[in-house]
Amino acid sequence: MFRGGNFDRLLEKATSQLLLEPDWDATLQICDSIRQGDVTPKYAIPAIRRKVYDRNPHVSLYALQVLESVVKNCGSPVHQEIAQKEVMEELRDLAKRSPENVRNKVLELIQVWSHAFRNEPSYRVVQDTYQIMKMEGCSFPELRESDAMFAAEKAPEWKDGDVCHRCRVQFGMVQRKHHCRACGQVFCGKCSAKNSIIPKFGIEKEVRVCDSCFEELNNLPGSSSRPAASKAAGKTGENDLPPEYLNSPLSQQSQVKGDTGHMPPSQKDLELQEREELELAIALSQSEAESKERGPYTNYNNYSSVSAHNSSPPASNSLYNNTSSTASNDDSYEMDPELARYLNRSYW
Repeated sequence: MFRGGNFDRLLEKATSQLLLEPDWDATLQICDSIRQGDVTPKYAIPAIRRKVYDRNPHVSLYALQVLESVVKNCGSPVHQEIAQKEVMEELRDLAKRSPENVRNKVLELIQVWSHAFRNEPSYRVVQDTYQIMKMEGCSFPELRESDAMFAAEKAPEWKDGDVCHRCRVQFGMVQRKHHCRACGQVFCGKCSAKNSIIPKFGIEKEVRVCDSCFEELNNLPGSSSRPAASKAAGKTGENDLPPEYLNSPLSQQSQVKGDTGHMPPSQKDLELQEREELELAIALSQSEAESKERGPYTNYNNYSSVSAHNSSPPASNSLYNNTSSTASNDDSYEMDPELARYLNRSYW
């Protein structure tokens, strides 16, 4: 009795004549109470119908919106209660005697339900009512995109369990269970803390979903659709290349560029570069060791012999000659023979 009383309280809140816009929180709680089994569809649908036939058009309109959400989210048990001849006759009569906004909402619901149940023989009465109203001259609105998606897919039935479907934590007095509106699995509060709309089920209000469904619905990098798109883009780029290049051996080589925009060196080039750097370091070490063994006087004598061999330098090389003479007069200056020969331009 308590559960039925809670449902009635939510229904009164969602269809109050004082509302300026739909109370989606109360509407979703009504859907949750039906899906969780707190109240049966046999009790919920007649209660909503009484609100639909209220004399106040505002209450009637809000009740129709609650009925629409319940049909979209609560599955076949509710569909069976709606697809009754008595219910369809009452909605047909309501469309004839109601104000324009209520009449348009009734026509919209009958059209959407007829399209959604077109492949269900047990719900034939809904399609028959739609065809009869069309012959009577009723002008139905066009189907919206969310309604067409609802017609294609139905929200999954809620699963039950004692542990979280993702982290496997045990449910109890402190750890409450929650259901993902997209996949129907049961989760803890931490694993289902995100909210998102679900267009394929016609849910245009953000509802609780698990982390995996949130990434899939919002196309985040963790979703599985991104790798497929990248692969397709890669194939498109290859098809744009000329056939001469695709048939050449160059197309078989790695064409991945680094951050600087240049092609990365191959392993063979890296080994060759390391070998050359090692040989250069050894040669420099040997040259320094030989220079220290010869001493400053040896370098001075070698340099003097080279200078004597070229006794008449041209005037244009006076700068180099001054540099050479300054170096030869400094006994403490160590000069390599090869360097001295390079500085003496007249030798060349």
